[in-house]
Amino acid sequence: MTSALPGVSRRSVGSHIRRLVAILVILVPVGAIISVATIHSQGAAVRVLTLALGPAREANSTILLDMTRAEGAWQQAAAGVPSALDPLTVQPAVAAELDHLAAATRSEELPSADQARYATLVSEERAAVDDWFVAVRQSLQGVSAGTTATASDRARASAAYARFRTTNESLGSSIQTKRDAARVDSREATTITSGVIVAVAIAVVLVLVAAGFGMDRAVGRPLARLREVVRRQAEDDVISMANQEEGAFEVRMLARDFNDLTRANARLVDQQAAVLEMQELVLDVGRTVRSASDVHEALQRVTTKLGAGLGADRVLLYTLADDGQTVEDRLQWHTEDLPDLPPLPRSLAQQVGAVNDELRRDAGFFDIGDLLAHQAYDDERARAFHRATGTRSLLMLPVGTGGRGLGILSIMMVGAPRRWHRHEIQAAQQCCAIAAQSIVALRLSQMQDEQVRRLTELDRQKTDFMATVSHELRTPLTSISGYLELLVDGDFGDVTDGQHVALDIIGRNATRLRGLIEDLLVLNKIEISGLQAVSEEVAVRDLLRTVTETMKPVAAKGGVHLVCDDTPDDLVVRVDRGQVERALINLGSNAVKFTQEGGQVLLSAERSGDSTIISVHDTGIGIPAADLARLSERFFRAGNATAAAIPGTGLGLAIVRAIVEGHGGELVIASVEGEGTTMQVVLPVAQPATVRA
Repeated sequence: MTSALPGVSRRSVGSHIRRLVAILVILVPVGAIISVATIHSQGAAVRVLTLALGPAREANSTILLDMTRAEGAWQQAAAGVPSALDPLTVQPAVAAELDHLAAATRSEELPSADQARYATLVSEERAAVDDWFVAVRQSLQGVSAGTTATASDRARASAAYARFRTTNESLGSSIQTKRDAARVDSREATTITSGVIVAVAIAVVLVLVAAGFGMDRAVGRPLARLREVVRRQAEDDVISMANQEEGAFEVRMLARDFNDLTRANARLVDQQAAVLEMQELVLDVGRTVRSASDVHEALQRVTTKLGAGLGADRVLLYTLADDGQTVEDRLQWHTEDLPDLPPLPRSLAQQVGAVNDELRRDAGFFDIGDLLAHQAYDDERARAFHRATGTRSLLMLPVGTGGRGLGILSIMMVGAPRRWHRHEIQAAQQCCAIAAQSIVALRLSQMQDEQVRRLTELDRQKTDFMATVSHELRTPLTSISGYLELLVDGDFGDVTDGQHVALDIIGRNATRLRGLIEDLLVLNKIEISGLQAVSEEVAVRDLLRTVTETMKPVAAKGGVHLVCDDTPDDLVVRVDRGQVERALINLGSNAVKFTQEGGQVLLSAERSGDSTIISVHDTGIGIPAADLARLSERFFRAGNATAAAIPGTGLGLAIVRAIVEGHGGELVIASVEGEGTTMQVVLPVAQPATVRA
């Protein structure tokens, strides 16, 4: 910062402006007054010329001209020479001009003395004119009698005319002299007015120029230097300061305010840098925690990152068990020059849950710049904590989520007091939130892993149980079926009709049980190892013919009309023939089973784009709309089938859907209760060999 320049005014801009205004206020009115007075004088002279002297001179000249003409006409008449002009006819005009002359010389624009002098001359001129016209009239009367004018008449007329000329010349000369003086006064007034205006203008210009130079020294140059400081700051010279001792008072105040703003901006930049650093710390903590494998590792990373990022001496984190009161784990971080802390005394450890509840309920955090100088040191708990940890400055925050407390985080300074800034507290709170989320997420993940492990084990046990039960059921069922056949054939003796009925019932139920076991084995195999399909190109017509031949005896026995539409020879699918035949037989069996005697089951196939649609349509009892969504669930049966006591296991459609979807297809079911059902198996069309290659 440079010192004030010599010669630069330190007065305020307002004082400069007031001084300039005062000078202008003096100069402009003085010039205006002089100009107005001069213009007034000039106006008076102009009025004298235009209202008095000009008309008087013109009237006097007109009178002289008329009298000269009349005198000439009289001289001719007096000599007996005829004349075109009668001298006496001029008298009215001359009288009128004399009246104009008298009125002009009586104008109020003339001074009183001039008016009196002019009135005397006008009266003398009027008297001379009247005397001349009297003499001329008398002489002309003699001439009209046939004689010439007498010498005495001529002498009297000539004397009157001479007196007129003398008076006229005297009045004209006086008017001309006065007129010339008025013209001189007017010119002098114009000159004075112009001079005053020019002088005032020059004075105003000089004042403005001087004020401009003064304002430039007091305002312009200091502002230019201030702009240079602003430019340097814009070029990252943020410590550049303005000169507070230069320029007018307002400029110096502006420079002072600018410097205060610069210092405040520097503090704000430092604070923003610190806030950004804390945000980076929070993001780093979040990234580090996400890769942790368990709660202990995640919280240890939080304490390490937070302690190093905040420049603390120690960080201590106690976690609580599910009851929110019992300490579950303890984690700590400290600088290399400090030893590990032993566990807190039992009396303090038992209060971790209570302190967590208190912080979450009341303040949200607890910060002390100097524990030894703070009133909190009067609390026995604070003194005990100081003895156990050696803490001098403390920032304590709760770890929790929702209404559940998960622990306490303590950030400590041991060697000296410290003021905890707002952005540091916010960063610590965000890290506590990350720690709480990590605790909840990792605990939930561990619980989920345990549940998955248990469910997997349970599913394996269920699969083993199903396989074992199915196998164990098939062995005795085979013996039952064999001995049942021997009984029916009479190998153990004759069988009565009643016994035949009983044996038929046993046989049907044995067959139903065998189907149930087979379905269970198929589903179990699909769930364990997936659909083990051996694909080959199969004509759809062959599939439908096999299904029709298989279902014909069953349909005939139930009185159901089984129809198979013609299928194009080139309609081919690439599937496991045995599995797809099993699925279609299941659908056909269901269609025949749920169709009353006299009903119809229709098998058909068609191509739709890149898909082959195989349809099984029946006119049976249909399926309630509420049951359609659950038809493919294992062991589920439609309500109307259960009510009609139609036998079934509820596994057929589950097997069909598994087989169809295993071939990349789709099972579509449409049904109207009481009208019938349509089952459609949608399979991809087999591509030609060239396309597959």
